[in-house]
Amino acid sequence: MISFPEGFFKDRRTSLALAFLVNATLGSVYAYGVFRPALESHWGIGALESGLPYTAFLAAFAFSMPLSGALIGRLGEKNSIWLCCFLLWAGWTLAGFSDGITALAFYYGGLGGVAVGFGYGATLSFAAKLYPDRKGFAMGTVLAGFGLSALFTTPLMRKVMELAGPVEAFAWAGTLLALAAFIFSLPLRRPPAHPHAHTAAGMAGLPALDVGPMEMLRTPKFYALWTALAVACAAGLSMIGITPAFAAEAGWSQSDAAFLLMPLAVFNAGGRPVFGWVTDRYGPAAAGATAFALVCAAAAALWLFPGQRWLFVPAFAVFWLSFGAWLAVAPAAAAFFFGLTHQARNYGIVYTAYGVGAIAGVTLTSVFRDNFGSYAAVMPYLSGTALIFCIFSALTLTGKGEARRQGRVHLTRDERKS
Repeated sequence: MISFPEGFFKDRRTSLALAFLVNATLGSVYAYGVFRPALESHWGIGALESGLPYTAFLAAFAFSMPLSGALIGRLGEKNSIWLCCFLLWAGWTLAGFSDGITALAFYYGGLGGVAVGFGYGATLSFAAKLYPDRKGFAMGTVLAGFGLSALFTTPLMRKVMELAGPVEAFAWAGTLLALAAFIFSLPLRRPPAHPHAHTAAGMAGLPALDVGPMEMLRTPKFYALWTALAVACAAGLSMIGITPAFAAEAGWSQSDAAFLLMPLAVFNAGGRPVFGWVTDRYGPAAAGATAFALVCAAAAALWLFPGQRWLFVPAFAVFWLSFGAWLAVAPAAAAFFFGLTHQARNYGIVYTAYGVGAIAGVTLTSVFRDNFGSYAAVMPYLSGTALIFCIFSALTLTGKGEARRQGRVHLTRDERKS
C-alpha cells in the first residue's frame, strides 16, 4: 500500500501539483489532430470539415468561461471540476456514436468545450487562492499542464484509435480522461474562501481593488487587458495553426515538421510559469510588453530573412512561448487589478478575448495566404502589430507592484518554508 507523509495532502504544493494534473487531462483537445486524417478517410470529408470540431471547441471553451466563473462562485472549485469531468465524459461518449462531422462537432466540440471551460476556470481560481502571494506563478504552473497535455495524451489517442476506430475512440478516450481528472481532483483541499484568510504574504499581495464583474466592466483596465489578450491570442493561435504549413514553406519535410511540434509544445507550456513569475515580480505591464516584444522580433526576423530554414525553429519557439506567456499574464493581471474574491467570474469575462482572437487570427492568416500565396506575407504586419501592442501594454497595464509591498511584511517561519 502506498503511504504518504503526514500532512501531504494539506500542503498547498501538493494541491498545486494535482491541479496541474487535472489540467494535463483537460488539454487533451490539443491532440485532436491525431484524429483528423482518419476522420477524413472514414467520412470522405475535406480538411475544412474535419477541423470543424476543433473550431467548435475553441468557441465553446472561450465563450462558456463567463458562465463557468459564475458557477465556480456558487459551487466552489472542486465541485466545478467534478461537473467538468461528468460533462467531458458525456460529450466524448456521445461523440463516439456520431454519424457525421456535425454531430461530432456538437458533442466533442460544443459540450466538450463547455466542460473544459468549467475545469479550466476552476483550476485557475484554485491556484490563485492557494498562492495569493505568488498567484502569477501558481496559475502559470497549472496552465503549463494544459499546454503540455498533448505530449501525454497523443500516445493514448493513437492507441485507442488503433483499437476502436476513429469515431468510437472518442468514447473510450473520453472515459479514461474524465476518470483520470476526477481521481486527480479527489484529494484537493478547498482553498480559503477569501484571500484575507490566508498568509501574511497573501494579504500583502492583495490589489487595491477587489471588485465584481459589473465594477470591473466600468474600469479602463478591463478594456486594455481584454484588447491586449485578444491580439495576443490572434497572433499566437494563428502562428500555432500554421506551424506545419510554414515549416513546409521553409523546406522542412512533413515528418520533421510533425516532430518539431513536441518541443514547441514545451516552449508553449514553459512560457506560462515563467511569465507568471515575471508578472508577480515586475507587474503585468512588463510581462505583457516583453511577450509582445518577442513576437515583434521573431516576425521581423522571418520577414527580413525569408526562406532561411534554420530560422524557423527559434522564431516559432518564440511564437509558441509568447502565446503561452499571455495565457498566464492575463489571469494574473485580472487578479492583480480586480482582486481574488471574484477572480473566476472576472477572468471568465476577460477570457472571451481568446475566442474573438482565435476567430480573427485564424481568418486573417488564411486571407493573407490566399491573397499572397505564402504565410510569410503576414510577418511584417504581425511584427508591426506586436510592436504597437508592446507599447500599448507598457502604457496601459501598469499598477502598483505587489512584490515591493511584500518586502515590508513579517513572515512567520511556516510561511517562509512554503
